[in-house]
Amino acid sequence: MYFIKRLYNPEIFQGRYKRKNYFEGWYYKLIDEPRQEVIAIIPGLAIGSSPSDGHSFVQVINSTRGSVHYFEYPLSAFYAAKDRLYIRIGDNEFSRGGIKLQLNNQETAIQGEIDFFDIVPFPKRLLAPGIMGPYSFVPWMECYHGVVNIHHKLKGNIVVAGDDVPFDGGEGYIEKDWGRSFPEAWIWIQANHFDDKDTSFMFSIAKIPWFKRAFIGFISFLKIGDRFYILATYNNSKVSKIELKDKLVQGIIDNPEYTLYFEATYQPGSMLKAPKNGIMERQVEESISSHVKLLMYDRKGNVIFEGSSPHAGMEISEKAEILLG
Repeated sequence: MYFIKRLYNPEIFQGRYKRKNYFEGWYYKLIDEPRQEVIAIIPGLAIGSSPSDGHSFVQVINSTRGSVHYFEYPLSAFYAAKDRLYIRIGDNEFSRGGIKLQLNNQETAIQGEIDFFDIVPFPKRLLAPGIMGPYSFVPWMECYHGVVNIHHKLKGNIVVAGDDVPFDGGEGYIEKDWGRSFPEAWIWIQANHFDDKDTSFMFSIAKIPWFKRAFIGFISFLKIGDRFYILATYNNSKVSKIELKDKLVQGIIDNPEYTLYFEATYQPGSMLKAPKNGIMERQVEESISSHVKLLMYDRKGNVIFEGSSPHAGMEISEKAEILLG
């Protein structure tokens, strides 16, 4: 039953029976109401060649302070519910409806509690239980991706090194990754803080190995009010153009019904730990204060959406040139 439940609920812990070369992490993004404080929190676990070569962790990125902190815990400190998204790592709790933090190390202390409400979950269908669509059912992939909450509102506060950071009235987002390793090459962009507060966007393109071969695949969505658009390799969409010049990514996604143009400018970020064969030994630079512009129009040239966000999450891997074309 667990194997079926996890397929149709990608937000829950997927690695209950994994014993080696495995990672899983959830990405919680928080932005306060004035849009001055941006914090990303990543709880997860990483297992190398055996459970003894593993640990759980919480990474915290603070764009205002330009800092990143990695709090490491033993694997035994990790607990996950079987039937819902609920993760506990030490005294820290993470769910679809909120977080509780009690993080301390020699560098800093971060405590607080944030509740989520007005939650907009990622829509599910029988043959597409998540953003990966039918690829959700494909076994032995190097990395899987899930979107949990497209959008939610925040209530509560976090105390960072003695400074109180209120998040009442702010907005948040949750996604996740799990598998063996991050891809060899990828570009990832995520934003849900546009002038129109009911808009959310995500785009990810990567080189995806499959047995002894590889292909370039992408997933993306745009939510505008009650309208929801998925653009992905599996639904007859294609990236007709993607260019990278001096940290500026420009792309065009074509679909039989509409075209989406995006332009994302990378701003200085922080170095995060990332998995390779389950071990958190890679270094990845991530920004949570990049800028993205969107323009979407239908086949008659009618503009469906036009807007921008100055608070985009963004990653450009070292070998991203592989993806260009």
